[in-house]
Amino acid sequence: MSKIYCIGSEGGFDGSDGLRNIHLQILTTHGERQALVAYHINRGIRPDERIRPMGKVKVIIPASPDHPDALIDAFLAFFPKYFESCPSLAQVAEGLANTRRIDFHLDGEPTGWVQLREEARPIFKNMIIYEASLNKISPDE
Repeated sequence: MSKIYCIGSEGGFDGSDGLRNIHLQILTTHGERQALVAYHINRGIRPDERIRPMGKVKVIIPASPDHPDALIDAFLAFFPKYFESCPSLAQVAEGLANTRRIDFHLDGEPTGWVQLREEARPIFKNMIIYEASLNKISPDE
């Protein structure tokens, strides 16, 4: 893993306390190819039911490493409810109902995805997203 993206709300006055109420974490992994995977945060006994992936999607493979659309694609796949005002969401989600992996590199965009991405762009630009690099540390040092 090399990066983590978190979505939530900003705390304190004008976000002075940083990110709080983290709902979703997206990790970028580097194996044979770059991949993005999501970890949905369950709050206590009652998890936030709104935060569910599109269909059965567990991983997305971007068209290329660090592709400029990788993050918006990940949020569409892992948090589609946030984009429910997009007219093409329902049709795209229906087409991916049994999909576990969206591979933009080998398979290209799913049917309707390009349109959905463009509809989602204005919403995505207003999301509160934090990014951090993950570096291995040695506690002995």
